[in-house]
Amino acid sequence: MKRLAIRPSAKPYIDRQKFPYGFRKSGDFSIAEADLLTQYGKTLLQLETGELTPQNDDEAHFVDFISGKVEASNNLEKAWAKYVRLARGKKHFYTLHSSASNQSDYDDDFSDDEFDVA
Repeated sequence: MKRLAIRPSAKPYIDRQKFPYGFRKSGDFSIAEADLLTQYGKTLLQLETGELTPQNDDEAHFVDFISGKVEASNNLEKAWAKYVRLARGKKHFYTLHSSASNQSDYDDDFSDDEFDVA
C-alpha cells in the first residue's frame, strides 16, 4: 500500500463538540480511522478551508475529493468523509404532525385551565 504524503498535524485533532470523549471512544470509528483523524485532522481541515494550500499530489487529491470532483481513494479520505457525515450531517427528527406550522391550529383548542396539574 502506498504511503500518503499528506502532512501530519502539528497537534492532535480533537473535536470536543461532536466527539467529547475522542474519536476512539465515540464508537463511530475504528481504531485505525480514529488514529488517522487524530493525526491528520487539523491538516485536512485546513486544506478544506483553504488555510493551507496543497503541497503535493496527495494533498491536491484530497482537496479535489472534498470539492466533490473525485471519489475517496484512500483510508484517510474515507475516514474524513465519515467524520464529516457524522459531525456535520443532518439529523432526522420525526414528529407526529406532518408540519410544525399546523400545530398552531390545535394550540387554541386546549388550555391548561382544563387540566388539574399539580
